[in-house]
Amino acid sequence: MDKKSERVRVLKERNALSTAKRGELNHALCSFLSDFLDSVKVQTIGAFLPIGSEPDISEVLKNWLRAGAARQVFLPVTEGKTMRFAFWDPAKPLKIGRFSVPEPTSDLFSEPPLLLVPCVALNKQGYRLGYGAGYYDRYLAACAEKPFTVGICFSEFCGLDFEAQTFDTKLNAVISDSGFSRF
Repeated sequence: MDKKSERVRVLKERNALSTAKRGELNHALCSFLSDFLDSVKVQTIGAFLPIGSEPDISEVLKNWLRAGAARQVFLPVTEGKTMRFAFWDPAKPLKIGRFSVPEPTSDLFSEPPLLLVPCVALNKQGYRLGYGAGYYDRYLAACAEKPFTVGICFSEFCGLDFEAQTFDTKLNAVISDSGFSRF
């Protein structure tokens, strides 16, 4: 199946999840994410805040920040066709960027060693299906040191059958409502 058709199909299915079902899946995913973050030794992570029907990991991120004074979270900001990660202070207002993505207004940027990546879907080999603009692929291709990448996705949209393209970047792992898995 081609990525464009699969994206349309998956987004339609994900958007159709009931509020109760999405909440149930999100609760399980966040539990696994919290356990994962408790197990890693990094103090800086790149993450995202949800748009549309994406998993909402914002409370896990806030709890992780509260648990260590040296911890920092950076969120994506886009500038033209480029994406960078800017410091996020949950107490400060966000601006709405391209594609209605909430972005920090900080001018402190980082290339975090751990990156939580939103996924519309994932194939069996660990390649991500995003919204189709290529920001994460370009970002990862340009990184001086490749971060450990963890896709965040509901399990029913993991392990799908679509072909990766040559510019797609394979993720290292996924966290879903079914747990943590490496590729």
